[in-house]
Amino acid sequence: MRILFVFLFVLLANIQNGLSFSLDPAASTELEEFIKNDFTISLRHIRPRRKFRIALEALFMVDFPMARHKLSFYLDRQNKRITVDIQSNTKLYSKHLDALEIDEVSTIRSLAILFQPNSLTLYINCKEASKQEIDVNLSKLFANMEDPSVKMFRERKYPLHIDNSVENAMARANCHKPEKKKLMRKNLSEKVSKQKSKLYETEGSGSSEKNKKRDIRDRYLVNERYREERVEVKNNFARRGDIPILSGDCDESLVKAIGELKGVILSLREDVGKQRQEINYLRSLIESCHACNAVSAQIIQTCATHNPCFPGVQCHDTQQGMRCGSCPRGYIGDGINCRPGHTCADRPCFK
Repeated sequence: MRILFVFLFVLLANIQNGLSFSLDPAASTELEEFIKNDFTISLRHIRPRRKFRIALEALFMVDFPMARHKLSFYLDRQNKRITVDIQSNTKLYSKHLDALEIDEVSTIRSLAILFQPNSLTLYINCKEASKQEIDVNLSKLFANMEDPSVKMFRERKYPLHIDNSVENAMARANCHKPEKKKLMRKNLSEKVSKQKSKLYETEGSGSSEKNKKRDIRDRYLVNERYREERVEVKNNFARRGDIPILSGDCDESLVKAIGELKGVILSLREDVGKQRQEINYLRSLIESCHACNAVSAQIIQTCATHNPCFPGVQCHDTQQGMRCGSCPRGYIGDGINCRPGHTCADRPCFK
């Protein structure tokens, strides 16, 4: 029971810490200076809570004590949005700013909210996420108060800054560094190209003449190499002996070569036909050979593989073939076919 009580106490303490605000006098003074016009409130490096994950994480609260108005801002990682609780006198309602880029495990590098008359604009990681209309004009609310005062409460873990424009808030979050790097690279490339062009201009026409001579020399060398390659190819063709080279009037020699090829094909066809006839003749001899069949039968048919005897009759392998013994007692026959019967050996006669 005591352990359960301690656990509940720690849990309630964490929940209270997650949804609690602390007064920031310096931020309150800055807010009173910027609230007359558009202003931006930004936070940086909002890390996820690992222990006792809470649905809502407190960010900051703007309180108008004399006008009984409060705007409380909470981070809802599960639903990917910023919840704004607006309290006007006794009325309490909520607005939501969608932030699809956030999740439950990643750190938010920068979060900024632009306050304009009757509207809020959310920026997550240097990008505009969403915009929401509200029924409260903070500038008019502050100006219409008899004793204008505003209090800024914030979560102690996250540093909070107030700027008079979104650009200043983005610059504070180092959002424009990639663009500056691109601009520096572009300027550097332009400088290098200008220096190269100046260098070519100072060299004058002498360098161009040298380049022309060099180009002509290279072209001559390339042509010489091409000529040598062509000569080598011709020589290679002359060395081949499998294909005769025909020069001049080649009609008669071509007809002669075709005739010889035709004769060779006809002779090959005749040889193939004769071999086919011989193969068929040998096949017929083997199939009609009785001696081969007898030997194979004599070798294959044995008592162990083909026993022709009557059950119970002993089988003997001989040179003439398989031989069966006498039929069992009470049967008569040749040992292969036995039938019930009596013989004199059974002594059926009367004494």
